[in-house]
Amino acid sequence: MKIILKKDWDWYIAEVAWKPNAYAFWYTQEEAIQELNNVVDMMIDYYNEEMSAQKTIKHLLKEKQYSYAV
Repeated sequence: MKIILKKDWDWYIAEVAWKPNAYAFWYTQEEAIQELNNVVDMMIDYYNEEMSAQKTIKHLLKEKQYSYAV
């Protein structure tokens, strides 16, 4: 993945190329990059929560499947 950093008026925008909604902006390059780091952390947390929920659903489905088999 590539990180793009560009100036837009008074702001610096940091974004992850080819990843929708993975961007942040701030007054300095360093702050924009740090804010993008925070955004990526939030995305990781979100995907981890989603994965946990999907694993729970899969476990419940397996239990249901076994109850029909017996």
